[in-house]
Amino acid sequence: MVEPSNITIGIVSDVSGGGWRRKALGWFLEFRTIPVLLWSYTSVALGTALAFLDGGRIELVWFLVAMALAGLVQGWVTHAINEIFDWRSGTDRDRAPRALSGGSKVLNLRLLTERDLWLLFLVSTAAVAGLAILVGTMRAPWLVVLIATGYALGLVYTLPPISTAYRPVAGEFLGGFPGVLLAGLGAYGIQTLRLSWTAALALSAHAFVCTAMLVMHHYIDAGPDAGAVPVKRTTVVALGAKRARTYASGLATAGAITYGVAGALVHPAFFVGSALTFIASALHARTDPANLRSVTRNELRIVQLGIAAGLSVAVAIAPPLWPLVPVAALGYFVHLAAVAPPRGLARAWRSAPYERDGRAR
Repeated sequence: MVEPSNITIGIVSDVSGGGWRRKALGWFLEFRTIPVLLWSYTSVALGTALAFLDGGRIELVWFLVAMALAGLVQGWVTHAINEIFDWRSGTDRDRAPRALSGGSKVLNLRLLTERDLWLLFLVSTAAVAGLAILVGTMRAPWLVVLIATGYALGLVYTLPPISTAYRPVAGEFLGGFPGVLLAGLGAYGIQTLRLSWTAALALSAHAFVCTAMLVMHHYIDAGPDAGAVPVKRTTVVALGAKRARTYASGLATAGAITYGVAGALVHPAFFVGSALTFIASALHARTDPANLRSVTRNELRIVQLGIAAGLSVAVAIAPPLWPLVPVAALGYFVHLAAVAPPRGLARAWRSAPYERDGRAR
């Protein structure tokens, strides 16, 4: 069997049904539920839990608004623009085998067109704008500044000419880290109508976790990114695989330490997050950046640990948030079921176009 240009293409290219069914699958895949669960979902949960710790109550409607804003900005605004311009540069068109990275594959699979992605971006932007107006009118005008900043950071992550994703370190610290921090602070602020340095400290721990995962996410993309036009000069491309792994491990360790500091200063539950993140740091350190099996397995484990760290802390300090755990588990497994290689493609993990040790050729 000749493997397709990307593992995920072989997974969903056999989808049957009419155009609307395929478009619905495209919208779902473009949202990229698993990374949204780690980044937006967990950061909003943590921010809301910290607000509960300070005030003793949660406004359910405003929690849902915060979750919707964070999910829309990351899931469809940022991802749609990323999909369009990574496709145009050529990095997502590259035939290098990839499982979790290389975009959502909706253009490769012809589930959506570029026009569909622009429409998705515009509709999502309108929804964000509407919710931002609601928040500014009914909660506090300064919250709109947080929303607009998070939106802008997500937009310029891939949008030329800034394209922070195409520049080493900038993608992490002018895109990923502040995006996570703002989502959590926004969730905190929408509940308490103020900001807090201790909340910023605690949320920074999760931001480090997500940023480390972002670096790891680019390991297998290094070849296609280096061949893109313009070159997508991620930190992995700039530093090389081994140095990038050290960098990612250091970011995860910084997250574990920050969780520990929050455990001492904010609430003992953060020590649980620290322990889980130290395990994630060890997984970063043992990952072979050139091995598809190693990267994919450990990336999924690190995502699981990141979600578990954040949600365990959130539920410990705000027990009313416990339903977020089964919802996250359901979303995770539904997305994994849509993108995981079926049994018929299992050999793609150990044979051509791979070397016997699993390295991409």
